[in-house]
Amino acid sequence: MASAVASDLNSNSNSNSNPMPAPSLLPALLMACAIAVVNGFGRFAYAMLLPVMRDDLAWDYALSGWLNTANSIGYGVGALAGLWLLAQCQPAVLFVAGLATTVLTLLLCGFTKDLYTMMVWRFLTGVGSAWVFACGGALVATLYANDAAKSGAAIAIYYAGGGLGIVASGLLLYPVLSGQWAWTIGWMVLALAGLVLCVWPAKVAWGVGGQTSELIQQPLQLRPLWAMLGAYFLFGVGYIVYLTFVIAWLREMQLGHLAATGIWLVLGLAAIASGWAWTGPMARWRPTQTFGAATLCTAVGSMLPLILPLMSAQWPLLVLSAALVGVSFFMVPAAMMALAKAHLPQPQWAKAMNLFTFIFAIGQAIGPVLAGWIADSQGLPTAMLAAGLTLLLAAGIALAQGKQNQTVPLPPA
Repeated sequence: MASAVASDLNSNSNSNSNPMPAPSLLPALLMACAIAVVNGFGRFAYAMLLPVMRDDLAWDYALSGWLNTANSIGYGVGALAGLWLLAQCQPAVLFVAGLATTVLTLLLCGFTKDLYTMMVWRFLTGVGSAWVFACGGALVATLYANDAAKSGAAIAIYYAGGGLGIVASGLLLYPVLSGQWAWTIGWMVLALAGLVLCVWPAKVAWGVGGQTSELIQQPLQLRPLWAMLGAYFLFGVGYIVYLTFVIAWLREMQLGHLAATGIWLVLGLAAIASGWAWTGPMARWRPTQTFGAATLCTAVGSMLPLILPLMSAQWPLLVLSAALVGVSFFMVPAAMMALAKAHLPQPQWAKAMNLFTFIFAIGQAIGPVLAGWIADSQGLPTAMLAAGLTLLLAAGIALAQGKQNQTVPLPPA
């Protein structure tokens, strides 16, 4: 199926800047498997492994946060390198290289218990993930560039693919959380599943191809977007705290591994649904409005568990919290892709997303370590509160942009 889709795309799009309208949203769905690998497995699955790794390796929260910080630093370095590499190769090449790097380093994480060695592998996972995240979004936008009715939906579906990875990691890693497998086996299982999932998006990416243009060499005109870049940085600082520590937080509440896995699955299922839930807003709203609304939803969801001591029934609030975060956080980078699409020429979309991803990664690198330090000194709920307030600030900045970034509304998807 994937081969046929890729063949069809190759005949329609080649390397020109005006691809034929995509026949369906199937290519976007196949490309979403890449986000499942690099985000669902490469970044967020660590939250499932973290409690077991902490017990085995005697880590505190600050030390635990360093592995995600190493991943985020790699994410930033990869995005920065991507700005240069895109002048040397097509986005599809960088995309496939990123998939291969992510799968290999996930496997290598299962062969060491040394913190510094694992930090190197997590760093390289971040490098590969950045190439996939940024270039894949640009490839999807290019594929649907002449199909306005499907463009917003395709971008949303692509970034929502991380939900598939979250759900799959919850199911695959349950034996680790329940004590049946060692956490080292968990990394190896993620790598094997990632290898299977990355075959389809790699084929589609080759079918989309890429383009060379003098516009790629020209500086990005980002003056209207500086405030949004600041908001994206703050989002990176805030959202990653929930995704890093939520399972450990549930363990602190003594809810058990079955409950923790259930909440993780709710988070992932909501993220999968986000690609459809936000189709209308992605088509009709300005990107700044989508960014602000999705960030606000993430902030509310991440702070809801803070009122658990006041509630007699905990489960409904925890499920609502996971659902709100899951259905919204992937739509923030989708909104940034829409922003690049609205303000920049098509050959610069991949370049812009690599720059956006670099700024985002700086925030992600700061978030886990800062939250870990706050958690060790003031308690994990205080760290989660600080992250939620940071998200509220990011949402406020985006919503305050008003009509500055107004774009022509797309037809309903």
